[in-house]
Amino acid sequence: MAYLAINGGKKLRKKPFPSWPVHDEREVRAVAKVVRSGNWSYLGPLELEFAEKFAKFQDAKYGTCVNGGTSGIEVALKATGVVAGDEVIVPAMTFYATAAPVLFCNAVPVFVDVDPETYCIDPAEVEKAITQKTKAIVPVHLGNRMADMDRLMEIAEKHDLVVVEDCAHSHGMRWRNRGAGSIGHAGVFSFQQSKTMTCGEGGIVITSSPEVNELCHAYVNSGRFDPKFAADPKKKPQRVLGYNYRITEFQAAILLVQLGRLEGQIEKRESNSAYLNRKLEKVGLRPLKRDRRLTRENGYFYSFKYDPAPFGGAEMKLFVDAMNAEGIPTGNIGFQPLYQDEMMAFDPRYFNVPYDYSKVRCPVAERAALECFSFSHSMFLGTRKDMDDIASAAAKIAENSGELQKLQVPSR
Repeated sequence: MAYLAINGGKKLRKKPFPSWPVHDEREVRAVAKVVRSGNWSYLGPLELEFAEKFAKFQDAKYGTCVNGGTSGIEVALKATGVVAGDEVIVPAMTFYATAAPVLFCNAVPVFVDVDPETYCIDPAEVEKAITQKTKAIVPVHLGNRMADMDRLMEIAEKHDLVVVEDCAHSHGMRWRNRGAGSIGHAGVFSFQQSKTMTCGEGGIVITSSPEVNELCHAYVNSGRFDPKFAADPKKKPQRVLGYNYRITEFQAAILLVQLGRLEGQIEKRESNSAYLNRKLEKVGLRPLKRDRRLTRENGYFYSFKYDPAPFGGAEMKLFVDAMNAEGIPTGNIGFQPLYQDEMMAFDPRYFNVPYDYSKVRCPVAERAALECFSFSHSMFLGTRKDMDDIASAAAKIAENSGELQKLQVPSR
């Protein structure tokens, strides 16, 4: 008789987990108010209010709203001085939107390996990759962990480099009680639909540098320098070649409501994740190591290292399929090493990149695709019973691992 749902047994859970995004009449009223105001476009009062409040929430002095996290990284790189031909060090394990902005600056992405405990960029590998052309480091705070910002800032200061934090996954996270994005020279957040804070699409660049802030606003607003953001009101700014990367008052209105919810959501996610960690460790599943200096987490996804031993030696994909069959939405971390992406085979008509990325090897990033799985952040807005169901499904699979062995495809 089969016990596992993947093998025809009874499904452990049929109830859905909390949906995302969270919204109610507050968003509806906020957007309706914007419609009635007639002030829908760039630098309205709500956008300025949100930029100030979010920057303060993350411990930075200034914020520039943008139309997405990808364009935000491009703007931050240009505002911090990255120019054509510069090298920018990025982790091999990330979404392509970390490296694409480097190319948009006509600069060169240099991939380095990640820390095996956190899957965030490895500072030792960063230092090895520095050359005379290196200008910047873009650490990615991945999942529910943060890069070692202490070491990275030491390296940056030693080699006169800039640091732009990719914070697409780290709204509200804190390192030594400092907000993510406020430690480097700039930090960039995404408000895309699936992120832990959203207005559908959008982003923000935060910084404590008045010069970087002035340039960010200019690049976002078609190259125009606005006097209200001038680092030195007495100095006449030069025009830059900018973009239309603006957001609207509709997005800002939604973000202000979302920001009001964020603190409570962080508390609930962090409490539930700590509870689930203890439960899953009993089954033999180990969460990614949490550095003591990570004083608050709020993961975009919550990641665990997969050990096949408690599950009869089954490969991770089969375990993930079995969890999904039991009604527990689960997936692998989803990032192949970026240098293996077909995007990195550049057409020489458009990109002059002096690297053959097919020869790059980052063994930790390559292994992570085979050993890491994750749960969505929205699941952690649920109840203790929801967490119990996740752990019970993993325990059920472990107790009936013999059924998984029968489903395992023999390797040739």
